[in-house]
Amino acid sequence: MISLWITVGLVIAAVSVSTLGAYFSIVGIGALFSGALFAVWLMAGALEFAKFILAAYLHQTWGELNKIYRSYLAFAVVVLSLITSIGVFGFLSDAYQSASTVLEAENIKLADIQKSKKMHLAEIARLNRSVDEIPATRISRRLRARAEVEPLIRELNAKIQQGEKAATAAELRVLDVKKKVGPLIYIAKSFNTDIDSVVKYLILIFVSVFDPLAICLVIASTHAIESRRQSASSGQVKKARQGPVGDETEVQTAAVKLKAVEPEKSVAEEGVVTAQTTPQEDDDVIVQMNFKDENENQKVV
Repeated sequence: MISLWITVGLVIAAVSVSTLGAYFSIVGIGALFSGALFAVWLMAGALEFAKFILAAYLHQTWGELNKIYRSYLAFAVVVLSLITSIGVFGFLSDAYQSASTVLEAENIKLADIQKSKKMHLAEIARLNRSVDEIPATRISRRLRARAEVEPLIRELNAKIQQGEKAATAAELRVLDVKKKVGPLIYIAKSFNTDIDSVVKYLILIFVSVFDPLAICLVIASTHAIESRRQSASSGQVKKARQGPVGDETEVQTAAVKLKAVEPEKSVAEEGVVTAQTTPQEDDDVIVQMNFKDENENQKVV
């Protein structure tokens, strides 16, 4: 019989893994078909519930079902498991994309800020060069050109400073996102590959284990509960059978005791009879002896 704590552990594990797998699958499938989100959630929830009930039903009635019907139900469970796996894959990939999208957006902002800074610096250099190209003898013209260029240069420098502040904020956000995906970045560097490939393989590993494990836990928990129920019922039957057998044994033991006592009583009774009959036998002997003596006296006369 399977112990109680193992049965309780199997039930808790089956409920937790099945519930989380169903949640991930429903949300993931909803993300794939967001046009009819509520209807897709209802459909996915019904399919998840049917999958686990079918798995437990097939486990208990496998030998009693028709081969064609049994094969179809097994095929349905496999297909539903694949649908669940697709939903879990969509959920986990969406969770990664929510972080990677922010990282890519911040990187794009940084690249744009750097590009704008280079353009502003090039424009400042061009303006300075246009002033420097004026001959030194044309001092008045150079002064007028410098006066015209200075506001533009100040405006460009102000834009560069704003860009640097925006770049600093973007870099801080990048660091914050990298904290969330830091282990993935480290794994990608360790295996000398890109982070997207690492995430893809990890999600495939999770998907290959998640739903099959949930189905196996449901089957194992139902088997453990059924085993304990059968053991409890068989124990009650044994107790019910042991009641009359015990009474009969007690009766037989009492009979044996009575038989053991009866010979002692018979021996005692025989002793009493013997004690009572012995004097009678002596009297008979004495009477017979007296009778013989009288006959002998008559013969002598």
